[in-house]
Order: sequence, then structure tokens, then C-alpha cells
Amino acid sequence: MGIDHAWEQFYIEIRSALVSDASPRERLSKLRSGLCHLQRDSFPSDHVWDEFRKLLNETKRDTGLGQEEGIRAAPFQMTDERAKEHLQTAFDIFVHVTKAFGRAEFII
Repeated sequence: MGIDHAWEQFYIEIRSALVSDASPRERLSKLRSGLCHLQRDSFPSDHVWDEFRKLLNETKRDTGLGQEEGIRAAPFQMTDERAKEHLQTAFDIFVHVTKAFGRAEFII
């Protein structure tokens, strides 16, 4: 997939979360669902990949349901404040991806 795909997906999900009238928990749930398919090759470094995996792990729960249901259910177990912190983390990861995407654009 690569950095360009990650940048596009993060851009779509972050922008959606910013303009949404939904609760922070609902915005986080949608963002997580839209990004959970990204793989290691979509990130500029092991550190950023680790931060992304940590975000995914901290925003899921073992519900015994299918993967998609678990993804949607997880944020509802946390406070809005904690969901906002996770949204900020997602934005920070997006910044790293954006910087790498910008560097890659100049190389091509």
C-alpha cells in the first residue's frame, strides 16, 4: 500500500473526525474502523508503526463478537476525554505520515 495510501486514508478519517457533530467516542470509532486495515509498509518508521498499533490496541476490546463489531464497540467503553486523547494521537501519527509523504513526493 505505502505511505501515499496511508496519507490518503488518514486525511479522509481525520478530516471526517474534525467536522463531525458526533461524540468524540463515535468519531474515534469511525476513525479506527477506517484505518485498521493499514499495514507496516504504510508507515515511515517502526516508531510510527508502533504508535499506530498501540492506538489500535488501546481502542479495541475483546467482545467475543466479530472484528467489525468489536471495532465499533470499543470506544464506547471509554470517556469522551480519553477518546479525545486518542484522536489527538491519531492526528500526531498523521503528521508523521504527512511529513514522510511530502518527502516521498519530492523524490518522485
